[in-house]
Amino acid sequence: MAQQAQFCRLLADQLQSGFSLKQAVHFICVVANGLPNEVVDLERRLAAGADFVGVVAPYLQANVYFQLKLMTRYGELAPALDQAATLLQLMATQRRRLHQLLVYPVGLLASMALVFVTLRVVILPQLQQELGHGGVLTNGWRTYLMVGGGLLMVVIGTLGWRWWYRQSSLLRAKWVLHWPVVGHLFRAYYAYYLTLNLSQMVRSGLSVKQMLCVLEQLPEQALLHQLAAVLTQRLSAGDSPIGWLRHQPYIPLQVIVFLQKGSTTTQLGRELTAYSRLQYQELVRRSEQGLAIVQPLLLGIVALLIVGAYLSLLLPMYHNLLQGVT
Repeated sequence: MAQQAQFCRLLADQLQSGFSLKQAVHFICVVANGLPNEVVDLERRLAAGADFVGVVAPYLQANVYFQLKLMTRYGELAPALDQAATLLQLMATQRRRLHQLLVYPVGLLASMALVFVTLRVVILPQLQQELGHGGVLTNGWRTYLMVGGGLLMVVIGTLGWRWWYRQSSLLRAKWVLHWPVVGHLFRAYYAYYLTLNLSQMVRSGLSVKQMLCVLEQLPEQALLHQLAAVLTQRLSAGDSPIGWLRHQPYIPLQVIVFLQKGSTTTQLGRELTAYSRLQYQELVRRSEQGLAIVQPLLLGIVALLIVGAYLSLLLPMYHNLLQGVT
């Protein structure tokens, strides 16, 4: 992801400096280090006349690709790349911070698991044998129960994952806003993502029908494509889409207010652009808040697991010792 951000930023800078697209890509291939082979292949495919946005589709995050495709259709490529680089850099930075925060809790959890296995496999069986109890054999059903429970959880998780991705993007956007901790983060992201693209189309002078036609050209799994399909159906039926939009939690109410104010196209574009920048700042703030509670939350979970593990080991040992004494 950091490489994607670096590529988009470098390319945007070169285009704003007056380079043509082919010249900018060639320059990046010469001077940039660490970029994958897809970038080198990009230069060859552009020389053969391929479309730039279509060529970079496998290289970019899906949501960033959708945004880039939409913004470049009626806008300039350099600002679109700059916006994509900004979002990718934020995602890369927060992912790197998340990995750093996970190092200590995960290491602690791994150490705990090692201690637990050592006690369960080595120490506890020896103690039971010395005390003359067949706890290992009599408690064998517990092992099978734990293994079976683990396998059942894996199956349920796999089926749940497949069911989740069979749902429409609109439904997933609704549900994810109610998730604890990350719900507010997704709300800010959707607000930024929707208003940024809407502001670009408004500033390009497109009518509502033209906007919907443009959005429906995105891939079917894109949130904007499915949103446009619903709005097209409602407009074709003669229904006002405003009432339906009000009940979509991923659409900010401020956007509805902007659309109903009756502002000129120029003024509406400015308002949406300013609001998208505010939502980007909110997205950064929410992501920082989410990262701030990740490590304490994980440490609390690890502490509970440690207490539970030691109780599950020490209580049987204590029971065996009492039986040995009596």
